[in-house]
Amino acid sequence: MPPLRLAAVSTVTTALVLYTIGALKELRARRATLGVCCTFTTGVVFDASATTLLVLATQTGGLTVHGALGYSALAGMSTDTLLSWRHRRRAGAEPLGKGLHLYSRLAYLYWVVAYFTGAALVMMSRRAG
Repeated sequence: MPPLRLAAVSTVTTALVLYTIGALKELRARRATLGVCCTFTTGVVFDASATTLLVLATQTGGLTVHGALGYSALAGMSTDTLLSWRHRRRAGAEPLGKGLHLYSRLAYLYWVVAYFTGAALVMMSRRAG
């Protein structure tokens, strides 16, 4: 595997670990704690970095299914991160509302599905090529 692609895979896997830690903390506390917000923020930074590395490592022109899944999953987690910070700023230690709590779980689940679907698509394309 080329070094740039290996760096991208390592970085996106780090994002997966960070998102999982943040999602579990949020699920348990039902609050946008500082730990949750910082973990999500760090995950978004790693995810955006991985996306940039993957774009640089990929020679395909145009948007692929894998790319569309990745961009939309990044957008979902970025939105969740921003909403969590906003809730923390406005409501402090108050529990998350049902809507934000549900959105957070759905955004995380979508991101995990996109992660594994992207990995499967890459593996299938390597077998075909």
